Amino acid sequence: MKIRKISILLAVSLGAIIAFTGCKKDDGAIPERVSIVAVPTITTNIDATGSQAINLLNLASFSGKFKVDLYFPGATPPSKVDIVVRKNNGAVNNNNVKVYKAGVTTFPTTFTVTAAEIATLFGVPIALGDNYDFAPDIYVGDRKFEAFPVVGAGTGAGLNGQPFFSEFARYAAICAYDPNIYQGNFVVVSDAFGDFVPGEIVPITKIDNSTFSFLDPYVTNPLPIIVKVNTLNNQLTITKQKIGNAFTWNLSYTNPNMAVAASTASFVAPCSKTIDLNINYTVDQGGFGSYLLKLKAQ
Repeated sequence: MKIRKISILLAVSLGAIIAFTGCKKDDGAIPERVSIVAVPTITTNIDATGSQAINLLNLASFSGKFKVDLYFPGATPPSKVDIVVRKNNGAVNNNNVKVYKAGVTTFPTTFTVTAAEIATLFGVPIALGDNYDFAPDIYVGDRKFEAFPVVGAGTGAGLNGQPFFSEFARYAAICAYDPNIYQGNFVVVSDAFGDFVPGEIVPITKIDNSTFSFLDPYVTNPLPIIVKVNTLNNQLTITKQKIGNAFTWNLSYTNPNMAVAASTASFVAPCSKTIDLNINYTVDQGGFGSYLLKLKAQ
């Protein structure tokens, strides 16, 4: 069995390091010369009733809805916020940020953005693979705290992972899923696991408008592998399932299973007619880890 190596990273977060070179008469728990500003936490969440991605095959259909609100109800609101949008993760040091709506003072507020508005803001057409992140620059008095500063972390970075908190609303430019593309013969581009050989043909069977299947011929008594498509963002999942009785290349590895978790590593790209599956392989005897299988329509 392939050996999985686990790397453990010990992360230490240092909030601030202060060097004291001498005492001053205003020293105390909080010296008078230190300015403390309470910056409210703002969450920016995509509304499920709007578009979840930008369909390049039908730009006019995009209607992205997102809500900007205080994360802690009843908290003191900021003086105002400017809703800004960052293109393609800022490319280099968040240097591609535009103001979408300025001077927002009401919370919560819901916004609806179109593809035409985005293209106008950045001065170029939306292209495949682009992504656009909407978030607030927060003003407290005359001080501004940026969502996407040129250097350093933004106002929302520290709360990531908290329940119902979202640092920004992201819309990616994709080609919408077409179930008629994902049937018939696909060619193996690569298989990091080593079951399939580049150039090998893998028949894809359409089950319904958001599901397809295929077989792994390198197991005994192969079972259909059911792949589910999230048609809102083209991400793929495979609920952990048995794919056969044993691997043909080692019959001692029994009851092989595949699973694919929802992530940006597993997706269909209808414009290029490809499939990327980051597959986690397990057997009765243990696990192999995750390996990327890439397929392309013949």
